[in-house]
Amino acid sequence: MKYLTKKWVSQYEQVRFIHCLKEFDEKIKSYVDIQQRSKSEFFKKMSKDKELFSAVIKANLAENFYQAQIERNAEALSSLPKEIFDKINTETIVLGYACKQDKEFLTSYANNLLKELEKTADKANKTTEIAQDYLPEKFILDDVVGELVLEEYSNGKDYFIKIGRREVLIENYEIIEREDFKINKWEDDNPLTLWTSLYSAELHFRDSCYELHLLLIDGDIYGNKKFWYFTLKGTNLLYV
Repeated sequence: MKYLTKKWVSQYEQVRFIHCLKEFDEKIKSYVDIQQRSKSEFFKKMSKDKELFSAVIKANLAENFYQAQIERNAEALSSLPKEIFDKINTETIVLGYACKQDKEFLTSYANNLLKELEKTADKANKTTEIAQDYLPEKFILDDVVGELVLEEYSNGKDYFIKIGRREVLIENYEIIEREDFKINKWEDDNPLTLWTSLYSAELHFRDSCYELHLLLIDGDIYGNKKFWYFTLKGTNLLYV
């Protein structure tokens, strides 16, 4: 079984979204005020990445980027439990702003959820550490988590996947699960390029074999994300 599932990610994204909400005084600020502030803050933040911002303005995509952000917020909101969703003012929260009452209510929910998510992550980390201890060579899986996935290929019974600056070899490999994804190769000179990275990974050791669970993430130019499961089994793992 895998610990770091798509559900785990979805809940973690809820926590991240809630903790990023800005508080506003609903007695002073109107919905129109919040709309204007939301958009202004978004572009101010984006402008800090000069290369990306320049490319976005040149391609006349600024409004598209903002709308994509709102859609991601709406998706995070829609994944909340109904008993939470029904008690908040989603009209402003989707814009990134919550009144004091909603902010406190959501923060309490997020803090409790985060404790559970951290427990699950701890289980995955402990399982991985135990499996790594059985490997004949030093191998720290966490070294590649969060890095771009650049290439994959097989050679006979061996499978290779290049992640960041490292290349992982799974000897005598067998694919247990692979959803229908392909690696989007990052273009260094194109800030609007599609990309694929390794969001999380865990390693299990059972029946004298290693089971590598990868949760890959595809991102597009608007910051949208899609997650994929990829699980392999092999007799050894190492960096080459």
